[in-house]
Amino acid sequence: MTPDMMDLDQLVVTPDEADGFIEDLPDEVVHVYQQYGGRKVYRITVGMPGQPHILFTRPHAHEPAGTAACFEWIRRLLDGNDDWSSQVQESFRLSFVPDANPSGSQLAPVKFWDGTRYENETFFLWMFGESGDEPGERFPRLDTWDTRDVTFPALLGIAYEQLDEHTYVEPNRDHRSTFFRAYFDLHAQEPVDVWLDMHQTEYVGSERNTHINLPTNQDQLVKGLRDHHAGLGEAIHDRWRREGANPHDAPKDPYTSNPVQRDFLNAVWHTITPNTLHLVTEVQNNNTRTPVEKQVGLQMAAMDETLQYVREHSASLTDALAESRGSRGKHD
Repeated sequence: MTPDMMDLDQLVVTPDEADGFIEDLPDEVVHVYQQYGGRKVYRITVGMPGQPHILFTRPHAHEPAGTAACFEWIRRLLDGNDDWSSQVQESFRLSFVPDANPSGSQLAPVKFWDGTRYENETFFLWMFGESGDEPGERFPRLDTWDTRDVTFPALLGIAYEQLDEHTYVEPNRDHRSTFFRAYFDLHAQEPVDVWLDMHQTEYVGSERNTHINLPTNQDQLVKGLRDHHAGLGEAIHDRWRREGANPHDAPKDPYTSNPVQRDFLNAVWHTITPNTLHLVTEVQNNNTRTPVEKQVGLQMAAMDETLQYVREHSASLTDALAESRGSRGKHD
């Protein structure tokens, strides 16, 4: 089961809403990172130490459904007034980074992208920016860029995190980001077994509205861990079908037709996926075909299915991670 969702206008999404929400949480469950510019990134950890450790994150500021889903789970887990929250906290160690880039999120013109206010082409400019040289054209998507090396965007893409006066990074493509700092710090303290990384995309020209992305180095993982990446991905696809979504036929190997973007991802993720089962959810964004309540509900369903899969496959997943981590250590 998943926790009931609050009314849409009560969902916690914006950085100001997150700050207010965090004020009511016990200090011992919250770790705070300070971004350049002053915004705070929160990492929340609850549940039983020593149990399977699952991390839920949302790295991109233009993909808010994951943030709402994370805060809804945190709210219900820490209320602790029902069987669901008690069972989950007894059986799992759960960590959340609901918004890894609030300095970007605070620039968004809307709380959710529901497809009623912005055409996708305009939405794309909000994501990664509008060229400062050619009005109306997109600023290039880069893993990192320096203001001294480019013409500053006419519209700054909210997906980027500013690290210092001149440096911007895409959070899930540069280890200097707060997103990755939160993972590496956490994994060093309490190894992360499974990481569900919540994203959204537009499905332009497609009838689909969900899918799972496998690691870009899936073919390089030990067989046991490779099988669990695929197995959890298939389980989430099946769950989404039961929820009325229309996922791709199977989890995808991302960017197979775009080697540049694939190489960007491989460069930062190839050291992580042998140690932590990492999957990316994609749920439709900025389209009336998948309204906001559905966007958030599908992310929550993926979170719930992840817990069910880990519970049902705990022994073999533990063995696969142990084999992969041991094999990785021999090559480091």
